[in-house]
Amino acid sequence: MTDNTETRHTVSESADKIVLKTSLKRGSGTRDQDKIDVKCKGSDPEETAAQLAQTLAALEAEGVAQTLRGTQPEEDNE
Repeated sequence: MTDNTETRHTVSESADKIVLKTSLKRGSGTRDQDKIDVKCKGSDPEETAAQLAQTLAALEAEGVAQTLRGTQPEEDNE
């Protein structure tokens, strides 16, 4: 008996071997929390750590967290 079943193998591999993730959270109450997730990828640990540090510094320098905090959803007028 001949088996005509085709087997397909796929490899999912990224060129980036280092993945650093962090979450910035402000506030403690359910309705008083702001959260920003940051993820940096790279192949060199020192370069990836520097990239993460630069990203966090840029977020702080540009006032992203404060801007997000000040953003309020529009009220539904219906």
